Amino acid sequence: MGRDDRRAPSRPRSRSRSRSRGGDGSRSGSPAEDGKKRRPDDYGVDTMKITDDDAAFILGKGGKTKDKVARVSGAELELFERDLVLEVRGSKAQRRRAKKYAEGVMAQRTGPVTVGKDHDDGDLTLLYVPQETVGFVTGRAGNFLRTIEEEWTTLMFFCDVGSRRDKDFEKLAIYGDVRGRRGAELKVLSAVETKSPGYFDKIQDEVMSRDKGEDESGTWGTDKMVF
Repeated sequence: MGRDDRRAPSRPRSRSRSRSRGGDGSRSGSPAEDGKKRRPDDYGVDTMKITDDDAAFILGKGGKTKDKVARVSGAELELFERDLVLEVRGSKAQRRRAKKYAEGVMAQRTGPVTVGKDHDDGDLTLLYVPQETVGFVTGRAGNFLRTIEEEWTTLMFFCDVGSRRDKDFEKLAIYGDVRGRRGAELKVLSAVETKSPGYFDKIQDEVMSRDKGEDESGTWGTDKMVF
């Protein structure tokens, strides 16, 4: 994980805001900052020291990647480009998720992302995607996955699980809340079914029972209709 330090009193930091600022030069914070909500009791601030290349990657075109990490995690993110520091604000759980997602995004720049058991905070679905359908699911320049992320407020990337690799399947990590993960998962499986008919039938029991009751009400589930 990235280094996370509580902010200590010090001389004011030279604040070089992210490139995704408004046209009038005003501050452009992450979407989680826009609404004035009551701060949780464990609200705090963590920082991650990053490289210049990482800064460009975590920011994304027009600040979209940074904003996506903020939306999915529920945290507030601020990128100080001059100091190469990513500041994360929110509850302890929100900060942990935001740092985990940011590290996953940055890891894609240099190679496969490794996802271990400690990466699941109740926010992760791992979906096995047949190797022959991976290109179709990803889309040109990743556009299909990005579209699903936007629709379901999720973060998605292909990864290695531990040290194992499978020549027949690629593992797709889907991060987000239970509803968003299920919607994204079904959208991906619909695309897979186009290229590999019958795949859903093989795994539907696992998919349908996954995350059952894993919401605040304890009634979460998935039904199906045959037509």
